[in-house]
Amino acid sequence: MKEFKNIIVQIDNNKATILLNRPKQHNALNPELISDMHEALEELEGNDQVHFVVFAGEGRSFCAGADISWFANAVNREKSENWQEYLQMADLLKKIYNYPKVTIAAAHKNVLGGANGLVAACDFAVAEKSTAFAFGEVKLGIIPATILPFVAKRLSTQNLKKLMFSGERIWTAEAQTIGLVDFVAEDGRRWEVVNKLISELQQVSPNALKACKNLVLKVDSGEVNTDSSEYTAAVLAELVESEEGQEGLRAFLEKRKPDWSALKISEN
Repeated sequence: MKEFKNIIVQIDNNKATILLNRPKQHNALNPELISDMHEALEELEGNDQVHFVVFAGEGRSFCAGADISWFANAVNREKSENWQEYLQMADLLKKIYNYPKVTIAAAHKNVLGGANGLVAACDFAVAEKSTAFAFGEVKLGIIPATILPFVAKRLSTQNLKKLMFSGERIWTAEAQTIGLVDFVAEDGRRWEVVNKLISELQQVSPNALKACKNLVLKVDSGEVNTDSSEYTAAVLAELVESEEGQEGLRAFLEKRKPDWSALKISEN
């Protein structure tokens, strides 16, 4: 991987970690950081050895949302230029949400504004107990427009109103109750929870995990629905006949653990 100015990318076996690296600004998002994340994700997508991508923040916070100075200087730019920059943020969240690898947010201390979009777009969200979450955009005269569709995948409409209309903070326990967070870690121990989750996911068939995420996304988008019987039956038939499907079924019948290590990861 190349070196980036605003993020640090670390690869450890089949896990890649993308660390937001503007600690003095509490990892606030700006166009340069967003561009770095786009580039890193594109490069990691082509790395067949990486099955998991973890997003975390360097320093005292996960992410303080959008850099206020970036937004405040919008009046000095053409509206089309502002639109293009905000579109890059929206497209980043869409890329994470639809990413072919399993994505995990590892949050601590502060998850503010647009940072909630990063958390919500991931497959799983881990947060330390003392983490604060807030959608404070309305207090600044703006709204969380680009992140709202992704947060709405996790939260009810009523919880969206409660949090986004008020801009008030909540903590990890409530964030888990309403669905924004999946797993809670003791303060300073988020990596233990992340690694435990990855360890558990490594026990399943890599191809089945990839295919399952793909099908979930197709159902979520409406591309596959209750009338898609022929398609879903074909997906199941292909997996049952695959090397991993046969290995998993034989292992069950033979009362042993399946061995996925020697089998090829599907490119589909």
